[in-house]
Amino acid sequence: MSSPKLLERRPSAVVVIRRGGGHALKLLAIAALASCGGSLSPDASSQVEEDRQGAEVAPVDYGAGPGVAWDEDASERQSALGDQQVQGISVPTGPTDAHLKGVFGAAFTWPLIPLHTVLLPDGRVLSYGTKPSGIQSGLLNYAIWDPALGMGSKAKMLLSNTTGTDIFCAGQALLPVTGDVLLVGGDRIVNGKRNYANNDVNIFTTADNQLTRQAQSMAYQRWYATLITTASGEQAVLGGRIDRFYAGTDQVPPTDDTYASTPEVYNATTGWRTLTTANSDAAYGARVQAWNYPRAWWSPQGQVVIFNVMGEIFSLDVAGTGSVTQLPGTMPVGAYMLPAAMYQPGKILSVRGAAKAVVVDINGAAPVVTPTAPLSADRQFGNATILADGKVWVNGGSTTGNDLVGAVYDSETWNPATGSWTLGATATKARLYHSVSMLMPDGSVLTGGGGAPGPVAQLNAEIYFPPYLYKTDGSGLPAVRPGIVTAPTAATWGATIPVAMNNKNAVARMTLVRFGAVTHAFSNEQRFEDLSFSQVGKNLSVTLPASANNAPPGFYMLFAIDANGVPSKAKVLRLGA
Repeated sequence: MSSPKLLERRPSAVVVIRRGGGHALKLLAIAALASCGGSLSPDASSQVEEDRQGAEVAPVDYGAGPGVAWDEDASERQSALGDQQVQGISVPTGPTDAHLKGVFGAAFTWPLIPLHTVLLPDGRVLSYGTKPSGIQSGLLNYAIWDPALGMGSKAKMLLSNTTGTDIFCAGQALLPVTGDVLLVGGDRIVNGKRNYANNDVNIFTTADNQLTRQAQSMAYQRWYATLITTASGEQAVLGGRIDRFYAGTDQVPPTDDTYASTPEVYNATTGWRTLTTANSDAAYGARVQAWNYPRAWWSPQGQVVIFNVMGEIFSLDVAGTGSVTQLPGTMPVGAYMLPAAMYQPGKILSVRGAAKAVVVDINGAAPVVTPTAPLSADRQFGNATILADGKVWVNGGSTTGNDLVGAVYDSETWNPATGSWTLGATATKARLYHSVSMLMPDGSVLTGGGGAPGPVAQLNAEIYFPPYLYKTDGSGLPAVRPGIVTAPTAATWGATIPVAMNNKNAVARMTLVRFGAVTHAFSNEQRFEDLSFSQVGKNLSVTLPASANNAPPGFYMLFAIDANGVPSKAKVLRLGA
């Protein structure tokens, strides 16, 4: 098989894209109406699609600002700098409050809008979702960024998608044995109209950067589906829309909204099976955007737990042909564009509507929902990222939907120990619909994208350097970091593994963070756990999670954190049998 083709073309700084500003608020209003017993219009998504039909000129931002043309010479100079930084991205000197708020690095060009990102086992990042111009489509291209080579053009590859599948708005997950990426569904054009679904299955292989369509497809077409890795290493796929509403014309027949309300399960050896007795419109189907990238996690009880927009909680048993149960307890009404994150085993921070937030503990027989402090602003289309120390960093979003009027530039961090939020550094880029944020192995956060549709086509990304990477003396200088010299690359549950540090200084914490796979304000893969350990000199004995229900098989970042709260760069650990 030939290698994927590298492409090196760049468009002008203005592109026509479709804009969806304002539809977020309509959906919140519809959800609130439903919660009060009111009747819905034919379907919320139908109105959203109509809102997205008007086209306008949106500026492209390659990093230097909206409408500023891409500077190839500047990119090459940036690439040369990247060649010197072969050990990765350097932590920059920050202002005097860097140890309190963190620092955003300068924006840098991305080959396309990274509206999907997956962290690969070798530390690189897979991204896809648009053309190099920033126009919606995953049919032609995908991209790879290697942070070990810096931020210039030599660190990025724009590759040709030759599968025939438009992977725009697909579901994605890292396969736990191979470290390859499973992609399911995506976009399909019917009678010249986008945003119908396909049922294709593709796998990206990390070793050769190939994207390959698989012989067996899913039973259902899915657009906006979520993939969840189970304790057995299978992937459960939930939700997604099949067809969209279109009123039709004299030349084009009408179509109706239909949804994939029946889950399926993928096994890397035996293929697909359908959970025929687990159909649910309320959990992941037609009801008020439940199909739209369902917020779901593998639970300590060995089932998939799902939160819907209306605040209801469900449990999916994937055994046999499956079963779904609504659990007791409710949350405030949310929205499909709000994030959530499992910050400890069985404990989830869920951002709801009107800047509310709750903690949901799913460790017991019934979920326990507890309000926590509200955010500083409503963050529609914002992202929530679990940091190396277990805090949750939230950035981006807007109070007024997918537009710049209410764009939120300040970031903020939630502390699980106190339940409080602390304002962080202020970004220079609006991160709205189709933006992403994802923890990297060096403890920084990649944040980028936004657009297609949107007020700006953000063909750029930034690195956020959290406060724990800075000295606490107000100098703004990077902190001296502990270093893990050696650690196993693979181990199983309950094992005690040897970890060698670079010195005898006391290690305060060992943490485990699952690799991220992010799109549409949700990282379906990320989760966090503190590990118990003992230390003798430079040597640590670290005990891994006892159960695959707490830590499903797959790839994790292993961090050592010193007495000052400064994390090491992570070692990659594959957890499995």
